[in-house]
Amino acid sequence: MFQWNINRDQSLDRALELGQRAVDLDDSLPAAHSLLSSVYLWRKQLDQATVQAQRAIDLDASTAAGYIDANSAGGYDGLATVLVFAGQPLEAVTLYEKAARLDPRNRALYLNRLGFAYRAAGRCEQAVVPLREAITLTPGNELPHIFLAGCYAELGRMNEAQAEVAEVMRLNPTYSLEWASRNVPYEGPEDRERFFAAQRKAGFK
Repeated sequence: MFQWNINRDQSLDRALELGQRAVDLDDSLPAAHSLLSSVYLWRKQLDQATVQAQRAIDLDASTAAGYIDANSAGGYDGLATVLVFAGQPLEAVTLYEKAARLDPRNRALYLNRLGFAYRAAGRCEQAVVPLREAITLTPGNELPHIFLAGCYAELGRMNEAQAEVAEVMRLNPTYSLEWASRNVPYEGPEDRERFFAAQRKAGFK
């Protein structure tokens, strides 16, 4: 989430090509549909992203006794992330929690996602706990610091917000609101503005 190589569009085009090729070879692979869901999300095609994430979930359920790992969390994670950007973050919470149960090795990932969902829902006090835990598990990841900075700004805890901004810039000196604004796929303009207003208040440029 929010991280790409230098050529974002080229990365997405290549990922779409590979995902579609995988589906063409075997439409029963949940991971291929999860990949396509992620690609469509970041191409800001949320309807297609939803279809692919739901397909991944359905395939996991229908092949539980087969050769495909039924514990794949990709579909739940993908659908939850689409819901956050579509303005339904509280509906995403239970899906992220399910993904975390299915994929405990990536606990930090889902804690970060969960904190992001709570923040998008305006529940910043609830967001702080999973985001702080995500930082403890993966201290070199700037994303929970990005989300936490906005939370602290919305809560009026400006010293903590500024400290998080400083940590983000230490970890990733190239991060900017201009870059994030071009890439974050919020569907609703009000959700987008609320997110970036908090980031600006925290001190991001």
